Amino acid sequence: MTNQNGISSSTYERVMMGPGKVTIAGSAWATKGGNVLEINRTFRDIRPDGALGKVKGFRYLESSDATITVNLLEGVEEAVYYGLAGAAIASHVISGGEIVAASYNTVTFAMEIKGVTATTENSLMTVTLSNCLAEGPVTFTLPDTGEVVLQLKFHAHYDSSTLTTEPWSITFTAV
Repeated sequence: MTNQNGISSSTYERVMMGPGKVTIAGSAWATKGGNVLEINRTFRDIRPDGALGKVKGFRYLESSDATITVNLLEGVEEAVYYGLAGAAIASHVISGGEIVAASYNTVTFAMEIKGVTATTENSLMTVTLSNCLAEGPVTFTLPDTGEVVLQLKFHAHYDSSTLTTEPWSITFTAV
């Protein structure tokens, strides 16, 4: 029996590797490994009488939930502010507050997909989540030695004016 592995002559050129950066409301920060993108889509499965399983054409998107968890190396005031949904900032003091329209941000995570040699297949993968709030915990990892990491988990939200457009996109751009 032949071993099946899926490797082609271009596989090494399509490996996702290298550093990433996160951009929130126009400001970009360096990240430290372990960033996670999750897009969970739930489908309604309608089974007409007589169907013994899933039926083509009877599946409908019921919900879409997109989150990105980023590990920031840069512990700047602005990043902490964006990480606390509805927070207020005045005189370098961040405090709690109400979630208003200005609390929602666009979060973009970009990572280069590159191989061993420069080819036309090298590209930049950019993930954009729209109308985001950092709803998860804001976590500061404080190791005995090494860098402090600020972890933020952003949840994308649908725009009320375009309820059928999912609040995420993934773009591949040749470099």
